[in-house]
Amino acid sequence: MHINFTKKQIGYFSLLIFLCVWFFCFLLKVNLPILDFILYGFLCFFSILFFQGKKLARNYHRELTQTILVIVGSYFILYYLFGVVIGFSYNTYDTGFGGILYNSLIFILPLLFREEVRLKFVNFYKHKQAHIFITVIFILCELFSSSFFYFQTNKELFTQFTSVFLPIAIENILLTYLAFAGTRSTVYAYFLPTLISRYYIPIVVDLDWFYSLLLQLLISGVIYTFVQNEYLSKAKRIYIRKIDKKISYSYSVLCCLILFVSLFIAGVFKYQPLAILTYSMEPIFTRGDIVVIEKLETKSEKNKLKKGDIIQYQYNGIVVVHRIIDFYKQDGEKFFILKGDNNNSKDVNAVSYDQIVGKVLFSVPKIGYPSVWLSEFFNSDQNVDVEVGR
Repeated sequence: MHINFTKKQIGYFSLLIFLCVWFFCFLLKVNLPILDFILYGFLCFFSILFFQGKKLARNYHRELTQTILVIVGSYFILYYLFGVVIGFSYNTYDTGFGGILYNSLIFILPLLFREEVRLKFVNFYKHKQAHIFITVIFILCELFSSSFFYFQTNKELFTQFTSVFLPIAIENILLTYLAFAGTRSTVYAYFLPTLISRYYIPIVVDLDWFYSLLLQLLISGVIYTFVQNEYLSKAKRIYIRKIDKKISYSYSVLCCLILFVSLFIAGVFKYQPLAILTYSMEPIFTRGDIVVIEKLETKSEKNKLKKGDIIQYQYNGIVVVHRIIDFYKQDGEKFFILKGDNNNSKDVNAVSYDQIVGKVLFSVPKIGYPSVWLSEFFNSDQNVDVEVGR
């Protein structure tokens, strides 16, 4: 029986084989640095032979490339301004002359091979399902060569999901979209500065996973907004400019709002929300409520606290929100005695200035339950020796 495969079927089949090779390497724990270069290089050579799609370059592609360069440049200005506030650290990659050569061969070239495959595949297959297919393939391949699957607890799973999976997924989705809406120059206008920053610059901003993810979401959202606006208005010939401007404005406002809310939750500002996990402060507020904390950072601010104030403090690695019922002075420093309104007894130990985080201003009922459930999911084995009200 003779079976004839079309070029499109061969393309899908080749990517599935590519994924299977990555999967077997993962199972066998083969993680050689040169492996990316060999596999992506072979796939790139294969794509040159088989994925010969035609795509016309129009004037708007040049405009897209210029727009993306401006956005990426603005992003890196914002990125290093964050470093002025948060701090800098040395790049974990070797950025000396030998290190740059090594990084170019082992890390950057395979990624450039990958993007050439993506460009040719997206141009050859015009439908959305194919674009989703290659995006998923490349996400899985990258996960197999990363540390994503090495976790033991729920907390480690969450850390891997936010710091490994989400950045990989967001970057691949954006690159596929840029390959679809633009050209090679459109893709590399975003990707090359990112690679240079990642592998060549010796000083990087000391960001944790939250801020890194937030900045990546911000630049991806902004790029998508501008590219979508250009693509809709010119590539698809929709000339309703007022509607386009309104859509672009709405996306910009939404991005700014998401950024503000994320920074607010992260505690960048003077005020920060906190979900209540227990019933110890009923009836003032209870489990699942959100309280807004005014952070107290100086000794003079903490010294103004008085009997009846509700404060947030740290105790044995946990956060407690209770009311001040008394205080005393020792060696010129105040020590506060606290108790939950719904508790039978006061807290075991007095609280010093160093333990105090902030003062409760007001509460919003019930909207904090998602945070409560996540906290219990990640800290189910944690023992708390503070009375919780029930």
